[in-house]
Amino acid sequence: MQPIILYDIPSKVPKDIWAPNPAKTRFCLAYKGLPYTIVWVEFKDIPMTMKRVGASTTEGGRYTLPVIKDPNTGVVVADSLAIAEYLDKTYPEEASHTTRRQRYYRTLEIQNNSSREYFVQTRLELLGETRWEAVTKSNVQQQWEDFKKGLDEIDKWYQKSGGKWIMGDTFSFADMVVACRTMWWNTIFDEEQLRELHSWNGGRWARVLADVNAECGTDL
Repeated sequence: MQPIILYDIPSKVPKDIWAPNPAKTRFCLAYKGLPYTIVWVEFKDIPMTMKRVGASTTEGGRYTLPVIKDPNTGVVVADSLAIAEYLDKTYPEEASHTTRRQRYYRTLEIQNNSSREYFVQTRLELLGETRWEAVTKSNVQQQWEDFKKGLDEIDKWYQKSGGKWIMGDTFSFADMVVACRTMWWNTIFDEEQLRELHSWNGGRWARVLADVNAECGTDL
């Protein structure tokens, strides 16, 4: 079997791995034991590169990552959920698994210089702002409180399941999504924010990431 090509976004952090959405696909590929290779694409090069490989746009009509190109079938798939569904359908013999402003600011800090301008431009459009300062200074404390409320709701899903995973004893794509978010937060939050994050919900979020890494045989 030829390795599946995964398109991901590089950064300044060790191992380059930071982006939560491509990480979902990393978990899927690793969990299924499928060989894959990484092609790194800077933010500003995503539209041109994805047009060249034949990827479709995703929500909002934009080109986004992750995208995979499967040389075994010739198929190109965009969007992490669509990729998970494709992998389950195409390789069914393998295991099956189907605050924003502040986080944008911290994410910008770890971008390579060639991606920074594109990242700022596209995120300002998404937020309906014209100045980056408005993103970085806008109601940070309220965003942090809303962020915690959102995690409290997800924690209720785990509690209600009565098991290790969101679906109880069944490992699923939903757990990968939660783990990918934790991986991202570990990269962009400062030490004080991380201490607070990992004190919430009985240490749930670090534990989910560790459990997903153990399940998939990864180290994200």
